[in-house]
Amino acid sequence: MVKPNELRIDGEYVYISDQCSVFVYDMKNFKLVKKLGNKGEGPQEFRDSPKITIASDRLILNSIYKIIIYSEDFKLIKEMNLPLAVNGIIPCGDNFILEHSEVIDNNKYRLFAVYNSKIEKTKDLLTTPIDPGITKILIAPWTVCRCRDDKVFIAQPHKGFYIDVFNKNGVKLYQIEKNVGKIRSEEKHRNLYMEEMLFSLGRRIFERARQRGVFKRPMREFLPSIGNFWVLEDRIYVKTYDITDTKQKYIIMDLKGNILKTVFLPRAYKEILTFSKNKFYYLEDREEEGWVLQALDLSQEKK
Repeated sequence: MVKPNELRIDGEYVYISDQCSVFVYDMKNFKLVKKLGNKGEGPQEFRDSPKITIASDRLILNSIYKIIIYSEDFKLIKEMNLPLAVNGIIPCGDNFILEHSEVIDNNKYRLFAVYNSKIEKTKDLLTTPIDPGITKILIAPWTVCRCRDDKVFIAQPHKGFYIDVFNKNGVKLYQIEKNVGKIRSEEKHRNLYMEEMLFSLGRRIFERARQRGVFKRPMREFLPSIGNFWVLEDRIYVKTYDITDTKQKYIIMDLKGNILKTVFLPRAYKEILTFSKNKFYYLEDREEEGWVLQALDLSQEKK
């Protein structure tokens, strides 16, 4: 692996997005089963790193320019080039949630809308303001959208610990709201942010940002209640900013928002972590061995 971007597991296979391809490994022996996608603009090619969605009967890969759908045995079903520019695509059942930015009355917003299988908009889902401090402070709240089967989950950390849940057609079903303790910002959070940016940007761009003073920006007194979250199998996993030198706190809930467990897990960057069958998986970069897949049994981890 050169620079993994996303890790997903379905019990049988391990999927790793690396540059412009997705590598599929057998879960039992970790042998390569299939390579999907290459760099380019032609059929089954991506211009950037594809996102991975594992559905019950399909595998969906997408960038912000293209969607490719495969069968369970990795045969091509459909490939679609997007007719519009978007910031993100989240497959949901037969529909897609598309995200884009827009300026309304001189204010910047993020817009989420439901599109059908032909990429035709059927419903506006959510319009949320972009935090005005996004370019002035470190660790600003950021709206995150996830889908699981036929439900859409949208977290809005600028409101607090809020997750709105919709069906795949954009009808709101319920809201998850929790009163969790506030996390006061410290220098260790600045260091965490810098580590993640080094991973995301690479050394050269990271050093340019450092020279411009990007990482010296102030932090707000309290950090967002939700750092990131994932909806996998029948659980919601929320990453918080409660951290130690090596670990980070997660809140594990059922799909209705009932807290099942809180646990500190090894710090892992961005999307190169996942959960499956009560285990936490993450990719660790070791100096001599390169990227190594690690697994922890959540039932054995202490709160």
